[in-house]
Amino acid sequence: MEDGGSIVSFLIESTMENKTKKTESKKILIIEDQEVFIEMFGGKLKQDGFSVSAARNGAWGIKEAMHEDFDLLIIDMVMPAMNGEEVVAKLRMEEKTRNIPIIVLSASVDEETQKRVEQMGIQAFFVKTRITPSDLSREAKDLLGVGC
Repeated sequence: MEDGGSIVSFLIESTMENKTKKTESKKILIIEDQEVFIEMFGGKLKQDGFSVSAARNGAWGIKEAMHEDFDLLIIDMVMPAMNGEEVVAKLRMEEKTRNIPIIVLSASVDEETQKRVEQMGIQAFFVKTRITPSDLSREAKDLLGVGC
């Protein structure tokens, strides 16, 4: 009995470690100017094992995306220095970033802008106030193929 319990515990721990290792190797850049959203969404992504970096405006986000190798970009629509639509357009033009999956978040954007951004080849668009950190993390895992 004692050995059976040990084996089950070992298998559960190994499975959990493998999931964490899969997500740890995935790097996410959050381009967002509001600290509360960086902490809320970034905190959950880190808790789920992702490596997370943040840039607090669009221009800095582009610089970071060009400098580092990220597996996923999460971009806010309304920011100083450059809005989300401009950031997505610039990243899609660059060879290094054109194929990185992008999730766009917005608290307030009109339907026309949302459609334009979706046509730029993003993978998902969410209203910030209607998506939970867990839902965002699940979407990131799905996009990156690293099971839940």
